[in-house]
Amino acid sequence: MPSTPDDVARLLGGLPTADPRWAAVWAALPRLSGHVRALQTTIEDGDRQPGPAVLDLLATYEALDRVGRPLRAVVQVLDAPPRAPYGPLEGLHVAVKDMIDVAGAVRGDGNPHAMGGPPAASDAPVVARLRAAAADVVATTSLLEYAAGAPHPDLPEALNPVRPDRTAGGSSGGSAALVGAGVVPAALGTDTGGSIRLPAHYCGVVGLKPSFGLVPVDGVTPLSPSLDHVGVLARDVATTARVLAVIADRAMPAEPATPRIGLLAGQLAHPALDPELARRTRKVIDRLRDAGATVVEVDDAVLLELGDLLVPILLPEAWAVHGDRVTREPGWYGPATLRLFQAAGRADPAAREEAVRRRDELLSAAAALLDDVDVLLGPTAPYVAPALTPPIDTPEGEVEGLFTGPFNVTGQPALSLPAGRTDDGLPFGVQLVGRTGEDAALLAAAAWIERALS
Repeated sequence: MPSTPDDVARLLGGLPTADPRWAAVWAALPRLSGHVRALQTTIEDGDRQPGPAVLDLLATYEALDRVGRPLRAVVQVLDAPPRAPYGPLEGLHVAVKDMIDVAGAVRGDGNPHAMGGPPAASDAPVVARLRAAAADVVATTSLLEYAAGAPHPDLPEALNPVRPDRTAGGSSGGSAALVGAGVVPAALGTDTGGSIRLPAHYCGVVGLKPSFGLVPVDGVTPLSPSLDHVGVLARDVATTARVLAVIADRAMPAEPATPRIGLLAGQLAHPALDPELARRTRKVIDRLRDAGATVVEVDDAVLLELGDLLVPILLPEAWAVHGDRVTREPGWYGPATLRLFQAAGRADPAAREEAVRRRDELLSAAAALLDDVDVLLGPTAPYVAPALTPPIDTPEGEVEGLFTGPFNVTGQPALSLPAGRTDDGLPFGVQLVGRTGEDAALLAAAAWIERALS
């Protein structure tokens, strides 16, 4: 093993040992030796070039171990990840929720039995697109079991990077924790009822659920195919737009533009919303008005009915995915997840068909909320990060996705944007919603609002 920083520099082809990041890397060298050897092999094979980018990668590996693992956010660190030599995401380190296929890594799904399975033979399309854009896919991240609302008891959920006595949320909690802790600038997550936006709100990062169908879900463990989305958690709106453009294979110009904002008045007045969050969200609105935005209230009653359709759609679809294993091997699942899937087995498939029919009837009314505005704004969640994620069949769990779930039903793009801290020092976000298929316009409005709040 190399014994001095100069030895490591020579091993990696001549890195600048004067770089201040060497201090952390050198102190962690016994833990990083495997990564050093893997990187050296890729350099010798001509797959990477020596230089500062290699040090960047070592620094991320050091942070994954020192920060990410104590937060219980890391499932697997990926050595010297293959990627294109050049591309729009060159130099960007990205983590991936551990229910998305990464070639050579086991897709663990937040379940200890699944973690013992075979590694994926190939990348999911979203991961392949990241690599083709020269991103470094550096780790897989922890999640609630099968993204179904509760952790397996043998796999405690990720901790909040701002307040480790609180949860990072779910189900994409590991991705949110790594971004919130500054370990990586971006991560992929999935969202069926709020599983990107809720942890983004809890951890103080940007979380985007794109338009339904914009980003491919092949190679991703399904929960409810009519509601599932793959999306992005990132340090800021600009990074979110860069990553979305790649995984959607579509340009996402997100130049800030002064928006006309539709305030979701019913959500803001909902009795489940914590009074402090209601007050702070109104202060956010005041700041946006002062910055030049036009804000009008919209009657959002249709969203309550749309939100009520989520569970009747989700349960039969989840049973179609998991029912066979629940019947044959119930011990495969943790108790809370098993309870949910057993309830799914009792759900009436005819109720799903009626819910889908009613959704289709209401889509035009939901779209009409944006007739005279550019973006809708409301709270992301009724409360800030709790100590633990409440199971979906508890009173707290039933309302956690109250504001996010309607937009899984409509398929509209929705984004949680960091908006400040509570009196207790916990992050909170506001949710921004755009027109289906107009994700770039949503990102442009979000970029302006982000700038106005900074």
